[in-house]
Amino acid sequence: MIGIEYRNKRIPCRLVIFDKDGTLVDFTATWVPLIRSRVQFLLEALGRDGDLETFLLRSWGIDPLSGSVDPRGPCPVPPRSEEIVIGTMALYQKGYPWDEAKQRVMKAFDQADATTNRKTLLRPVDGIQTLLRRLKRDGFSLALATSDERRDTEVVLSSLGLETLFDALVCAGEVDPPKPDPEAILTLCHRLSIPPGETIFIGDTVTDMIMGKRAQVALTIGIVEGGVTPRDELERVADVVFDSIRDLTFFSQS
Repeated sequence: MIGIEYRNKRIPCRLVIFDKDGTLVDFTATWVPLIRSRVQFLLEALGRDGDLETFLLRSWGIDPLSGSVDPRGPCPVPPRSEEIVIGTMALYQKGYPWDEAKQRVMKAFDQADATTNRKTLLRPVDGIQTLLRRLKRDGFSLALATSDERRDTEVVLSSLGLETLFDALVCAGEVDPPKPDPEAILTLCHRLSIPPGETIFIGDTVTDMIMGKRAQVALTIGIVEGGVTPRDELERVADVVFDSIRDLTFFSQS
């Protein structure tokens, strides 16, 4: 039997599904520099600075001065396609025609992707590699549910040496509706032939926890370290919240 220890209880589970950004890797270190780069390309193309920069960053949920991320804002959750719409709406509100604004935002995203080496921004959450390898060794199935693009997700996993540890991935655009709908989790459970009742979900946002609850997994676990959501917000929806991924205790016995 394999599973996780939780409040002096042992909960059997065979599948552990993780979120990516904020759970496997530090969210702020990865995404804030990329979003700032997108904004800079937009400003250069439009010949603007100052107020527009502040407005754009705030539109994506980034504090222009501190670089902090609004945990319930648009940055931690939506896929790339929705982030483009957010940028388009921001420019539209500043007087740019919708079609022109969308083209400019898409181009800025592409330019930022082409000039940003994401590998240099990756900060794996302390202990995650050790945990994943131990889980795999002990017979757990591992899966990933993320709002990031598959191409970028595979780069992250490869860069961290984790690409062979996950049995299945669901990335942006591969299920509909997206988070917090449970479809991503249900799809992974179906692919691996393991029911939600024998699955736990680990993430860093309120949206993650809601998705896990809706999928009726055995346990939803919120992690504070690496993410942007305060503990008290996670505690309102998660079954249990840990400061660090290193605090998790799994068991394996015959």
